[in-house]
Amino acid sequence: MKKFIELILNVPEETQTIEFKRLNGDKVVRKIIQTIVAMANTDGGIIVLGIEDPEKSKLKGEERIFGIEENKELYDEIFHEIKRIIPPISNLEPDLYKIDEKRTVAILSIPKATECFYSIDNQVYIRLHKSNKKLTPQEIVKFNYAKGFEKADKELVDIDFELLKTHYFDDWRKNRKISEANIEDILFKTGLARKNKEGILHPTRAAVLLFAQFPTDLLETKCSIRIIQLRGTIEKFGEAPNYLGTPKTIGGPVIDLIKNSQEYVLNLLKSGIVVRSGFVNTYRIPERAVREAITNAVIHRDYHLKRDIEIRIYEDRLEILNPGLFPYNITKTNIGFVRADGERNNLLVKHLREFPEPPNLNLNEGVRAMREEMKNNNLYQPIFFTYPIYEDSVKVVLLNEEQPTEWEKIKKYLEDKKYINNKIARDITGVVQIHKMSRMFRKWVEKGLLLKIDGESKNPRDTRYKLADVNEIKDI
Repeated sequence: MKKFIELILNVPEETQTIEFKRLNGDKVVRKIIQTIVAMANTDGGIIVLGIEDPEKSKLKGEERIFGIEENKELYDEIFHEIKRIIPPISNLEPDLYKIDEKRTVAILSIPKATECFYSIDNQVYIRLHKSNKKLTPQEIVKFNYAKGFEKADKELVDIDFELLKTHYFDDWRKNRKISEANIEDILFKTGLARKNKEGILHPTRAAVLLFAQFPTDLLETKCSIRIIQLRGTIEKFGEAPNYLGTPKTIGGPVIDLIKNSQEYVLNLLKSGIVVRSGFVNTYRIPERAVREAITNAVIHRDYHLKRDIEIRIYEDRLEILNPGLFPYNITKTNIGFVRADGERNNLLVKHLREFPEPPNLNLNEGVRAMREEMKNNNLYQPIFFTYPIYEDSVKVVLLNEEQPTEWEKIKKYLEDKKYINNKIARDITGVVQIHKMSRMFRKWVEKGLLLKIDGESKNPRDTRYKLADVNEIKDI
């Protein structure tokens, strides 16, 4: 218990997944309830009751602990108000930590919403970096799809069944050993077509994505992949963008979209890129990591958003920007380590498996394989960026750079101790110069591997760093 409280007190600031609350003030209960709703609607988190916010307090260590005894009436009111959250959040019981005879800290662990948004007083909130945001009705609709609560692949579309009679449909039908030839009956029986309120049979969006020769031209949404290769490490606009050649748009049914995009990107990587010095920059990013990243993007994207998948190839990395947020129980900190409770495009995924040579096995192997391949090639692990950096998307970055031995030592230390400063980093890496270590930290922050936490004095010696893909408190 003492070690856990020390860990809590060592957290230097509130974030998207942790908030501190003293039980004082007229509006504290309302703010706590809104934060519970916001965290549940985002990626979950914890609320620490009885400890003052480290950024608002001049007190240090255990002096910041006031305990829930500071106002037991407000503490009781919190759990009375929690009952008004719609729908009810189950198992929202606090863990109590007795500090001494007069002080108790309560920890509320908020699970991530997996089926629908939670609301209070008919208002829906989501969590920003350190605060809450109330969603407008239009934003609620958008986020419902982005988070996978609404499934775009199951929606009906007004498209002629004749346009789905392609060799892709025949390959799928024969592989499933379906002998009857009537496409309407086959799709109806397999869930790829349904009757609308008027009793008229229509195909689902999944059926169009699987079988139509030109799904992008038939659907209102966008479902292609845009591939851009750039000179340098940043994208430049203006009169002379730093694009290498014309950006490539690849479309077609899902099985071709995946295959053709993979081959096009891999060919670009194999060819390398001529850098300013005249040398050819080669790419070491493993082929399987690229294939898995593209496959995941296509089958797990949000097909409601009218935006294509974007792949950018820089001199030092490959980026895939994918419409849609992490669905169900998946977050940027647990992706690839836990199995998803469901799939955003379940109808699409399960029928894609029925093709003769499916691109996905649906065994939760994608991100794990990417990590393993990058590790085997001594490259940095895949990096994931999502909300609130990207409001409705996920970006995966595969760095084309060997990880130095210093990074392994820093990463191992942070996995245990959470935070590190320049002095400790120099001690464990053997780097002597403070400025050299600062440059390393700056590079890792720029690449998205670390997050920088400025000290109160703003002195670089007081600056701390933490891993970008790890919560302050694990297993929330």
